[in-house]
Amino acid sequence: MQARRVLLADWRGVGRSSVPLGLLALAAAIPVLRLPILVTLVAGTAVAITRRSRVRWAWAAAVPVAISLALGVVRAPVAVTDGSDCANLASPVAVWRATEAAVVLAALAILAATLHASRTSLSLRWPSRHIVRLSIIGFVVVGPLALVVGPLVARPFFGPITYDVTIVGAILPALLFAVANGSMEELAYRGALMGWSGRVVGVWPAVVGQAVVFGLAHSGSDVAGNGVPLMLALGVGGLLAGVIAVRTRSLLFPMAIHIGLDIPIYYAFSCPS
Repeated sequence: MQARRVLLADWRGVGRSSVPLGLLALAAAIPVLRLPILVTLVAGTAVAITRRSRVRWAWAAAVPVAISLALGVVRAPVAVTDGSDCANLASPVAVWRATEAAVVLAALAILAATLHASRTSLSLRWPSRHIVRLSIIGFVVVGPLALVVGPLVARPFFGPITYDVTIVGAILPALLFAVANGSMEELAYRGALMGWSGRVVGVWPAVVGQAVVFGLAHSGSDVAGNGVPLMLALGVGGLLAGVIAVRTRSLLFPMAIHIGLDIPIYYAFSCPS
Protein backbone atom coordinates (compact mmCIF):
# COMPACT_ATOMS: atom_id res chain seq x y z
CA MET A 1 0.00 0.00 0.00
CA GLN A 2 2.82 2.40 0.92
CA ALA A 3 4.65 1.62 -2.34
CA ARG A 4 1.46 2.31 -4.31
CA ARG A 5 1.05 5.69 -2.61
CA VAL A 6 4.64 6.62 -3.39
CA LEU A 7 4.20 5.60 -7.04
CA LEU A 8 0.96 7.59 -7.29
CA ALA A 9 2.67 10.64 -5.79
CA ASP A 10 5.51 10.31 -8.30
CA TRP A 11 3.09 10.18 -11.23
CA ARG A 12 1.22 13.19 -9.91
CA GLY A 13 4.53 15.04 -9.62
CA VAL A 14 5.41 14.19 -13.21
CA GLY A 15 1.97 15.36 -14.33
CA ARG A 16 2.30 18.69 -12.54
CA SER A 17 5.79 19.09 -13.93
CA SER A 18 4.50 18.65 -17.47
CA VAL A 19 2.31 21.76 -17.16
CA PRO A 20 5.12 24.34 -17.61
CA LEU A 21 6.55 22.35 -20.52
CA GLY A 22 3.12 22.30 -22.16
CA LEU A 23 2.68 26.04 -21.62
CA LEU A 24 6.09 26.64 -23.15
CA ALA A 25 5.21 24.56 -26.22
CA LEU A 26 2.02 26.61 -26.59
CA ALA A 27 3.99 29.85 -26.36
CA ALA A 28 6.46 28.63 -28.98
CA ALA A 29 3.65 27.72 -31.37
CA ILE A 30 1.45 30.82 -30.86
CA PRO A 31 3.50 34.06 -30.58
CA VAL A 32 0.59 36.17 -29.29
CA LEU A 33 0.50 34.01 -26.14
CA ARG A 34 4.18 34.38 -25.31
CA LEU A 35 3.97 37.35 -22.94
CA PRO A 36 1.00 36.07 -20.86
CA ILE A 37 2.55 32.61 -20.67
CA LEU A 38 5.85 34.14 -19.54
CA VAL A 39 4.00 35.94 -16.74
CA THR A 40 2.25 32.68 -15.81
CA LEU A 41 5.52 30.73 -15.74
CA VAL A 42 7.27 33.36 -13.61
CA ALA A 43 4.35 33.39 -11.16
CA GLY A 44 4.23 29.59 -11.04
CA THR A 45 7.98 29.42 -10.47
CA ALA A 46 7.76 31.92 -7.59
CA VAL A 47 4.99 29.90 -5.91
CA ALA A 48 6.81 26.58 -6.38
CA ILE A 49 10.07 27.99 -5.00
CA THR A 50 8.29 29.54 -2.02
CA ARG A 51 6.68 26.19 -1.22
CA ARG A 52 9.96 24.39 -1.90
CA SER A 53 8.01 21.99 -4.08
CA ARG A 54 9.90 19.51 -6.20
CA VAL A 55 8.15 20.86 -9.29
CA ARG A 56 10.02 24.15 -8.84
CA TRP A 57 12.73 22.68 -11.07
CA ALA A 58 10.33 22.14 -13.96
CA TRP A 59 8.72 25.58 -13.62
CA ALA A 60 12.06 27.37 -13.35
CA ALA A 61 13.40 25.36 -16.32
CA ALA A 62 10.82 26.92 -18.63
CA VAL A 63 11.42 30.57 -17.71
CA PRO A 64 14.66 31.30 -19.68
CA VAL A 65 13.18 29.89 -22.89
CA ALA A 66 9.94 31.80 -22.27
CA ILE A 67 11.90 35.05 -21.90
CA SER A 68 13.73 34.38 -25.16
CA LEU A 69 10.44 33.66 -26.94
CA ALA A 70 8.84 36.84 -25.58
CA LEU A 71 11.83 38.93 -26.66
CA GLY A 72 11.68 37.32 -30.09
CA VAL A 73 8.31 38.91 -30.73
CA VAL A 74 9.91 42.38 -30.77
CA ARG A 75 12.91 41.33 -32.85
CA ALA A 76 11.47 42.42 -36.23
CA PRO A 77 12.51 46.14 -36.22
CA VAL A 78 16.21 45.23 -36.34
CA ALA A 79 15.96 41.97 -38.26
CA VAL A 80 16.57 43.49 -41.72
CA THR A 81 19.12 46.09 -42.75
CA ASP A 82 20.29 47.60 -46.03
CA GLY A 83 23.81 46.23 -45.56
CA SER A 84 25.39 49.46 -44.37
CA ASP A 85 26.09 48.00 -40.91
CA CYS A 86 27.37 44.66 -42.17
CA ALA A 87 30.96 45.12 -40.91
CA ASN A 88 29.99 47.19 -37.88
CA LEU A 89 30.53 45.38 -34.57
CA ALA A 90 27.68 47.48 -33.18
CA SER A 91 25.28 46.54 -35.98
CA PRO A 92 21.62 46.37 -34.85
CA VAL A 93 21.33 42.64 -35.51
CA ALA A 94 24.43 41.71 -33.51
CA VAL A 95 23.71 44.12 -30.66
CA TRP A 96 20.09 43.02 -30.34
CA ARG A 97 21.00 39.34 -30.19
CA ALA A 98 23.77 40.01 -27.67
CA THR A 99 21.33 42.02 -25.54
CA GLU A 100 18.72 39.28 -25.75
CA ALA A 101 21.31 36.69 -24.73
CA ALA A 102 22.44 38.84 -21.78
CA VAL A 103 18.86 39.15 -20.50
CA VAL A 104 18.11 35.44 -20.86
CA LEU A 105 21.40 34.31 -19.31
CA ALA A 106 21.06 36.80 -16.45
CA ALA A 107 17.61 35.38 -15.67
CA LEU A 108 19.03 31.86 -15.86
CA ALA A 109 21.84 32.81 -13.45
CA ILE A 110 19.35 34.30 -10.97
CA LEU A 111 17.22 31.16 -11.11
CA ALA A 112 20.26 28.92 -10.68
CA ALA A 113 21.35 30.89 -7.62
CA THR A 114 17.84 30.80 -6.15
CA LEU A 115 17.54 27.05 -6.72
CA HIS A 116 21.12 26.42 -5.56
CA ALA A 117 21.61 24.60 -8.86
CA SER A 118 25.06 23.32 -9.70
CA ARG A 119 26.87 23.97 -12.97
CA THR A 120 26.56 20.27 -13.80
CA SER A 121 22.75 20.55 -13.66
CA LEU A 122 23.14 22.81 -16.72
CA SER A 123 25.69 20.50 -18.38
CA LEU A 124 28.35 23.17 -17.83
CA ARG A 125 31.01 20.54 -17.49
CA TRP A 126 34.35 20.46 -19.29
CA PRO A 127 34.30 17.19 -21.27
CA SER A 128 37.10 14.82 -22.17
CA ARG A 129 39.98 15.98 -24.36
CA HIS A 130 38.54 13.97 -27.23
CA ILE A 131 35.27 15.92 -27.10
CA VAL A 132 37.17 19.21 -26.77
CA ARG A 133 39.15 18.40 -29.92
CA LEU A 134 35.99 17.41 -31.77
CA SER A 135 34.31 20.64 -30.68
CA ILE A 136 37.17 22.78 -32.00
CA ILE A 137 37.35 20.86 -35.27
CA GLY A 138 33.57 20.95 -35.61
CA PHE A 139 33.43 24.72 -35.24
CA VAL A 140 36.35 25.33 -37.61
CA VAL A 141 34.76 23.10 -40.27
CA VAL A 142 31.07 23.91 -39.80
CA GLY A 143 31.43 27.72 -39.68
CA PRO A 144 32.99 28.25 -43.16
CA LEU A 145 30.98 25.38 -44.65
CA ALA A 146 27.73 26.88 -43.37
CA LEU A 147 28.63 30.23 -44.97
CA VAL A 148 29.07 28.54 -48.35
CA VAL A 149 26.08 26.19 -48.36
CA GLY A 150 23.79 28.27 -46.13
CA PRO A 151 21.79 29.90 -48.96
CA LEU A 152 21.25 26.52 -50.63
CA VAL A 153 20.07 24.85 -47.42
CA ALA A 154 17.87 27.79 -46.46
CA ARG A 155 16.21 28.23 -49.86
CA PRO A 156 13.48 25.56 -49.38
CA PHE A 157 12.49 27.16 -46.08
CA PHE A 158 13.01 30.91 -46.61
CA GLY A 159 13.16 31.38 -50.37
CA PRO A 160 16.13 32.94 -52.26
CA ILE A 161 18.82 34.26 -49.91
CA THR A 162 22.03 35.95 -51.02
CA TYR A 163 24.77 37.67 -49.04
CA ASP A 164 28.26 39.01 -49.59
CA VAL A 165 30.86 36.78 -47.90
CA THR A 166 33.75 38.89 -49.22
CA ILE A 167 33.22 41.57 -46.54
CA VAL A 168 36.01 40.48 -44.20
CA GLY A 169 35.06 42.88 -41.42
CA ALA A 170 31.66 41.23 -41.08
CA ILE A 171 33.17 38.19 -39.37
CA LEU A 172 33.46 39.98 -36.00
CA PRO A 173 29.80 41.02 -35.66
CA ALA A 174 28.84 37.65 -37.15
CA LEU A 175 30.79 35.90 -34.39
CA LEU A 176 29.21 38.16 -31.77
CA PHE A 177 25.77 37.27 -33.11
CA ALA A 178 26.55 33.55 -33.37
CA VAL A 179 28.20 33.23 -29.95
CA ALA A 180 25.35 35.14 -28.30
CA ASN A 181 22.63 33.14 -30.01
CA GLY A 182 24.32 29.74 -29.79
CA SER A 183 25.28 30.01 -26.13
CA MET A 184 21.88 31.46 -25.17
CA GLU A 185 19.87 28.74 -26.90
CA GLU A 186 22.06 25.86 -25.75
CA LEU A 187 21.99 27.02 -22.13
CA ALA A 188 18.26 27.75 -22.24
CA TYR A 189 17.13 24.60 -24.07
CA ARG A 190 19.75 21.91 -23.47
CA GLY A 191 20.93 23.43 -20.19
CA ALA A 192 18.02 24.65 -18.05
CA LEU A 193 14.98 23.25 -19.86
CA MET A 194 16.42 19.79 -20.36
CA GLY A 195 18.60 19.55 -17.26
CA TRP A 196 16.21 20.94 -14.68
CA SER A 197 13.07 19.35 -16.13
CA GLY A 198 14.90 16.05 -16.25
CA ARG A 199 15.23 16.10 -12.47
CA VAL A 200 11.45 15.66 -12.26
CA VAL A 201 10.13 14.08 -15.45
CA GLY A 202 13.21 11.99 -16.26
CA VAL A 203 16.15 12.56 -18.59
CA TRP A 204 14.78 11.22 -21.87
CA PRO A 205 11.30 12.79 -21.62
CA ALA A 206 13.12 16.09 -20.97
CA VAL A 207 15.33 15.52 -24.03
CA VAL A 208 12.27 15.00 -26.22
CA GLY A 209 10.35 17.87 -24.59
CA GLN A 210 13.05 20.47 -25.21
CA ALA A 211 13.41 19.29 -28.82
CA VAL A 212 9.68 19.74 -29.42
CA VAL A 213 9.75 23.28 -28.00
CA PHE A 214 12.93 24.08 -29.95
CA GLY A 215 11.28 23.02 -33.19
CA LEU A 216 8.07 24.93 -32.50
CA ALA A 217 10.04 28.06 -31.62
CA HIS A 218 11.63 28.15 -35.07
CA SER A 219 8.53 28.06 -37.26
CA GLY A 220 8.08 31.82 -37.50
CA SER A 221 6.35 34.14 -39.96
CA ASP A 222 9.55 34.56 -42.01
CA VAL A 223 9.27 30.98 -43.26
CA ALA A 224 8.27 30.69 -46.92
CA GLY A 225 5.17 28.54 -47.24
CA ASN A 226 4.53 25.69 -44.81
CA GLY A 227 6.64 26.00 -41.66
CA VAL A 228 6.23 22.35 -40.64
CA PRO A 229 9.34 21.02 -42.51
CA LEU A 230 11.57 23.61 -40.83
CA MET A 231 9.99 22.90 -37.46
CA LEU A 232 10.62 19.18 -37.88
CA ALA A 233 14.20 19.72 -39.09
CA LEU A 234 15.12 21.92 -36.15
CA GLY A 235 13.23 19.65 -33.76
CA VAL A 236 15.42 16.77 -34.91
CA GLY A 237 18.48 19.00 -34.56
CA GLY A 238 17.44 19.87 -31.01
CA LEU A 239 16.93 16.19 -30.26
CA LEU A 240 20.41 15.29 -31.52
CA ALA A 241 21.96 18.15 -29.56
CA GLY A 242 20.15 16.96 -26.43
CA VAL A 243 21.32 13.39 -26.88
CA ILE A 244 24.92 14.54 -27.40
CA ALA A 245 24.75 16.75 -24.31
CA VAL A 246 23.48 13.81 -22.25
CA ARG A 247 26.05 11.39 -23.62
CA THR A 248 29.01 13.75 -23.19
CA ARG A 249 27.53 15.36 -20.05
CA SER A 250 28.55 18.72 -21.54
CA LEU A 251 27.17 21.46 -23.79
CA LEU A 252 30.55 22.16 -25.39
CA PHE A 253 30.14 20.14 -28.60
CA PRO A 254 26.51 21.10 -29.42
CA MET A 255 27.33 24.72 -28.55
CA ALA A 256 30.37 24.78 -30.85
CA ILE A 257 28.35 23.36 -33.77
CA HIS A 258 25.41 25.67 -33.02
CA ILE A 259 27.66 28.75 -33.07
CA GLY A 260 29.22 27.67 -36.36
CA LEU A 261 25.81 27.14 -37.95
CA ASP A 262 24.57 30.57 -36.80
CA ILE A 263 27.31 32.58 -38.53
CA PRO A 264 25.54 32.71 -41.94
CA ILE A 265 22.33 33.89 -40.24
CA TYR A 266 24.05 37.17 -39.44
CA TYR A 267 25.23 37.54 -43.05
CA ALA A 268 21.71 36.85 -44.32
CA PHE A 269 20.25 39.57 -42.06
CA SER A 270 22.99 42.20 -42.33
CA CYS A 271 24.96 41.63 -45.52
CA PRO A 272 22.43 41.18 -48.34
CA SER A 273 23.78 41.28 -51.87
